[in-house]
Amino acid sequence: MKSSHRFPLRRQIVWGMRFFTILTSLAVGAALFTLSNQYVRANSLQAAEFNLRLVATSIETSLDSADALLNWASIDSTVRRYISQENINGTQTIAAYEAVQEKYYSSTLYSHILRFFITNENDRHLQFGPLNASAALNRTSIKQFLTKGYGMQFTTDPLLPGSPDCIALSQPVRCGKGTLHRGSTYLALDTAIITDPAAGYSLTDGSALYWEMGSRLWQIENGSLTEIENPLREVDYTLRTGSNNGVTEQTAWQGKVRLDGQKYYVVKVTLNGRSAALVQLLPANTFLLHYGVYLWLITLGIAIIWGLSFLMQHWLEWVITRPVEALQKRIETVGSGSFAPDRTVEWNNELGDIGRGINQLAENVDSLMTRRVEDERRKQELEYRMLQNEVNPHFIYNTLNSIRWMATIQHAPGIAEMVTAFARLTKSISKGTQKLVPLQEELALLNDYFTIQQYRYGGDLEIEVSRIESETLCRDCMIPRFTLQPLVENAIFHGLEPKGGHGSVLLDISTDPDTGDVLLHITDDGVGMPPEQVAHLLDEPAEGAEKAEKFRHVGLWNVNRRIRYSFGEGYGLTIESEEDVGTEVTIRLPYQQKGDTHAADITGG
Repeated sequence: MKSSHRFPLRRQIVWGMRFFTILTSLAVGAALFTLSNQYVRANSLQAAEFNLRLVATSIETSLDSADALLNWASIDSTVRRYISQENINGTQTIAAYEAVQEKYYSSTLYSHILRFFITNENDRHLQFGPLNASAALNRTSIKQFLTKGYGMQFTTDPLLPGSPDCIALSQPVRCGKGTLHRGSTYLALDTAIITDPAAGYSLTDGSALYWEMGSRLWQIENGSLTEIENPLREVDYTLRTGSNNGVTEQTAWQGKVRLDGQKYYVVKVTLNGRSAALVQLLPANTFLLHYGVYLWLITLGIAIIWGLSFLMQHWLEWVITRPVEALQKRIETVGSGSFAPDRTVEWNNELGDIGRGINQLAENVDSLMTRRVEDERRKQELEYRMLQNEVNPHFIYNTLNSIRWMATIQHAPGIAEMVTAFARLTKSISKGTQKLVPLQEELALLNDYFTIQQYRYGGDLEIEVSRIESETLCRDCMIPRFTLQPLVENAIFHGLEPKGGHGSVLLDISTDPDTGDVLLHITDDGVGMPPEQVAHLLDEPAEGAEKAEKFRHVGLWNVNRRIRYSFGEGYGLTIESEEDVGTEVTIRLPYQQKGDTHAADITGG
């Protein structure tokens, strides 16, 4: 039922967009006016910070590679053995040399390495680099490299001609869980690892780029580093970024300084985990404020907002309002009893998914109603058949009882006994609904069947339970109904009857000592079968088989399949036969007691 006071979706969208546009225009105008004076300055500082980060990242990559090389030299077992063992042979020395040589030549820093050595600070040194003009490395000269301690330093190489500037990194080699000092690793890199990444760095007039380590400052200019007096010690920096979700990044700083009466802005990016930074100095007069341009941009921005609002309103009309109205009409149609699918509401979006869902729901309701009518019809038909079937067995039992009493009166006990046995078999077939029965009930059915066959064949046929390992097996073991009778019937009709109907069928009941399974052996001394026939007895029967052969095949296959359906593929029949000797059918069953929950789950009983 529709409400008379509804606020339609289309009107909500129109007024909502207008209100949103007004608020947005006011907010954007105020924000643009407030930020106009700072825009150019902030943008320039951010650009400088970004460019510094790019250069810093390239330098960090080189320094990280240097750390990786030093770390490898500190922990490699071959190198540590060479450094730390008291007695070392030539093979071990060559192995250590080759290991370090391979790492040296494969390093990405190969072209920037001035000197790389590993030493025990006494008489063992492994040294690499362009050292043709270098003085010798010995116990005395080693101390010149390590006097300032470990870590990263800006220094010179005292053994190369001219003592060139370099970035030196060093760390100790320790053993005994890091407590026993065994030597040192040292790596000197030329200053190109700093100047090369900064080679294409763009600077405006009056700007300068610096490399800072500790309290020292070097100007980067024309591919070289020139140390100058540090004028930036008193800068009051403001932290820009520190860490992101707990992960440390390059730390950026911004500040102001006045040099020679002129105001400068300073942007500094600190390398991650190192006491070094890149610094750019920008003069304040670089940032020109163009108020007219900013006012024009504000006006243009507001106009664009209103235009976009108009377009957004019409777009929402097409993608939301009209599809929702179509879906509303479709629901009303289904509610009125029309379940035919409407493909026009199945758009290629989420609302189309709703449309497809409504169509599917309508089809399901229609199908459910059709099935409900059909189920009611089948239910009435089944109830009629059940009422009719209740009459038929009752008539058969009464007729058989009449025959039995007539035979008794006329002193024909054999006929009476056969009729009684047949009556019990018929009653078991018609009334039995359980899929699994105790083995003793199956043996009772087999005894009734034997009674009938014994009168047919006379004394020539013998069916006997030759051995029962334990009486509890007959009481507790569960077996699919009508398992033994088809197998005994096959033994009589296809094993004994072809040789004149005389012979014996023996039943042996025991357990498998290895698995605990129940084994039922049905053995006859009939005509037997060739191996090629036995191999296919448990296969699914073929359509074109002869009637007699198909009857035997279906019986064996049926019993085998019912056992496997009830207990699993590990159970069923196995058949062994020899021509002119006889046949043995073995039934393997689990020792499944009556009432077991697992049996109920498998059989559905």
